[in-house]
Amino acid sequence: MRIAFLGTAAAITTANRDNTSLLVGDTLIECSGNAFGKMRKLGYNPLRLKNVIITHGHVDHVYGLPSLIEMMRLSGRQDPLKIYVSKDFSNLVKTYLGMFNFMEKERRFPVEVEEIRYGFQLIDEDLIIEFFPVKHSVENFGLKIKSFDSIVVYSSDTEPCKEVIEQSFGADLLIHEATCSYLFSKRIEGHTCAEDAARIAQQSGVKILCLVHLGPDINNEKKLIDELKKFFLGDILIPDDLEKIIL
Repeated sequence: MRIAFLGTAAAITTANRDNTSLLVGDTLIECSGNAFGKMRKLGYNPLRLKNVIITHGHVDHVYGLPSLIEMMRLSGRQDPLKIYVSKDFSNLVKTYLGMFNFMEKERRFPVEVEEIRYGFQLIDEDLIIEFFPVKHSVENFGLKIKSFDSIVVYSSDTEPCKEVIEQSFGADLLIHEATCSYLFSKRIEGHTCAEDAARIAQQSGVKILCLVHLGPDINNEKKLIDELKKFFLGDILIPDDLEKIIL
């Protein structure tokens, strides 16, 4: 399994980090910023993309969607694109895309907005993606991504919660949000501090912890990793934008 990080920041970007977005197989998870251009920088043809998952309805997770669709249209895409969102958020996405007439079939390739629910499974060739609830300020999903030889869990935006721990048992990689850190800032409601993410990784027994959705106050990654080693005995990664992990 290959995971590429198109962005790694929380809602406030920095000079080096754009909002969090992941590319796994032919599925884009969250759609911020210039997703089309970043996929090209990674050597991935954006026209191959089959699915987009938007875990919840906050702007930093969805604002790049119209731009992505328009660039695909201008590049000659004909194949359908499926967009998976929660029931509470599907009308908002349709309205957002409707502002640019993307829901009019004669204007573009087929765009299908599908509602997801807890326990839903998305099958993308050799990947199975399962959705589970997490604890955020709005309805939100975490993802469990399984291939024939590896398991990855993505927390999305969440406070520390038992669902992430339970879903991460036996996983190879936990990609957990770290909007805050007790070293550099204070806890933010609806989100997880990096130290607590490390505790969750230790409790669930994952092999690797990868931190994303990093708040702007987290500005010394080496110091943070040294601190997190007190709580988690496995490998700890803080990826840069456009970095890849291969399992």
